[in-house]
Amino acid sequence: MKKVLKQILVGVIVTLVMVLTTGTLIKVNRKKTLNSRIETFPAFKFKALNDSTFSSDQIREGPVVIMFFNPECEHCQYQISALIEKPEIFSTSLLLLVSNADKNSIREFAGANKLSELDGIKILVDDGYRFIDYFGTESVPTTFIYDSRLKLVRYFQGEVLPETILKYILQDGQY
Repeated sequence: MKKVLKQILVGVIVTLVMVLTTGTLIKVNRKKTLNSRIETFPAFKFKALNDSTFSSDQIREGPVVIMFFNPECEHCQYQISALIEKPEIFSTSLLLLVSNADKNSIREFAGANKLSELDGIKILVDDGYRFIDYFGTESVPTTFIYDSRLKLVRYFQGEVLPETILKYILQDGQY
């Protein structure tokens, strides 16, 4: 009886180790796939607030800053209000603000922050929840910075200071 229990225990441990190893390998491969997918500017399509389609095909050169946000997220609110205090960010690059929130919430947020009045900013709606497919994340805020050749310079999950974004934009090609 002890021998059978010992064999069962060994079998359970071996199975558990195999499952954990497989899970780790899957995560590592997903991370590699994501990194290679976002290394160069990924192809995407979102809707603008006026229901027109905006795609990556409309962008020929950078720098481009993409921020995934939610209008109700306090960190996102702070980061966007800090960004609009630094007009040199969106005067030297294209700033894409992408959200999968309700279009009316996004529209109200954009109006309250006068985002539509600013050149160099596009507000996009991810109504198909495709941001994760294109960029591999759903967490807000997440910011991607692409250089003039549309190569990924850096991305940040969580709040990032506008000065940090500006540093990477202005150092285009000098990393």
